[in-house]
Amino acid sequence: MSISTYAQNRQTQFNGFGHIEFHLDKDENGNTASFVMGEHDFFITSTITDKISFLGEYVIRFNKNSPTNYLPSIERSLVKFNYINNHSIIVGKIHTPVNYWNDVYHHGRVFFPVIDRPIAFNYLVPLHTLGLQFQGQNLGKLNFGYDVVVGNSINSTDVLNKSLIPSLTGSLHIKPKEGVRIGMSYYWDNLKNNMAGVHSGHSVMPNIPLDDIYKGPVKLRNLSFSYAQFGDKFELLSETVYNVSKTDSTGTARNYSQFIYTGLNLSEKSTPYALVDYINIADNDIHVYSLETLKVALGYKYSFNYLLNIKIQMETNWELRHAGHSHNSKYNGPSLRVQVAYGF
Repeated sequence: MSISTYAQNRQTQFNGFGHIEFHLDKDENGNTASFVMGEHDFFITSTITDKISFLGEYVIRFNKNSPTNYLPSIERSLVKFNYINNHSIIVGKIHTPVNYWNDVYHHGRVFFPVIDRPIAFNYLVPLHTLGLQFQGQNLGKLNFGYDVVVGNSINSTDVLNKSLIPSLTGSLHIKPKEGVRIGMSYYWDNLKNNMAGVHSGHSVMPNIPLDDIYKGPVKLRNLSFSYAQFGDKFELLSETVYNVSKTDSTGTARNYSQFIYTGLNLSEKSTPYALVDYINIADNDIHVYSLETLKVALGYKYSFNYLLNIKIQMETNWELRHAGHSHNSKYNGPSLRVQVAYGF
């Protein structure tokens, strides 16, 4: 193939996604009303050859520590080689394939069924892995899929892993009928020190004094289950995470989270929905520290088309336990959130 013919056959697509929100909140300090500029996601896909493709995802988001209050980040950057049928080898920075949400949704809020990610993404879910992935998709009558990932630990950066021991991820799923996916995964990681890097959705608890933060090794294990059903009329998504963190200081901490979303499609554009989001991190956990919260919300989504929707969500939060606070419980809400999410 000549260079000119190759250039004509190559296909590169660039998309952008963003969102703007309005928050009306009530907590123990009073009422606030705020317009919020959300993160903006730049998404690139390219067909390099008939078997090799590229995907990149680059996000600009608010960060109070930046001189401009905004910082860019590389969320995904990967090369995929489909070596036979639906079996592939992927190298680069990926979304760790631990559950339905992290597999299917990127940072474009226009595709989310609700306004936010589940709370577990801030504490328990290993969001990214930089490394090597073996993947199979839509195999056999049940549309079986598998992922095996070897990569940097969640406390690494994008250029350095301070350990010889990689993280390991294994996941399986089936899609027995249109719109239904059932899956489970196991994540294994031994942290050389208690640091949260760019591949984690969390950092150490900000209200814990720096001198009191545990800095030793941590053994992390995550077992996740997902059930997704997105039909013409009814939608259901259940994400369960069982997490174990083990240290020589406080022993084994057993943590749990559960997210449930249900939606009813009154029409192609109109979907009222409800969600329950709960997380319980044990008192002896010194990786992300003790926490118990519950969020309940009712919402409504109106889709103008697949690239523009508005979500209105009324939510209430109960903070039942928090390692960085002296109180036993705190009630926040009700809060009103309105989100306009778009793609271009």
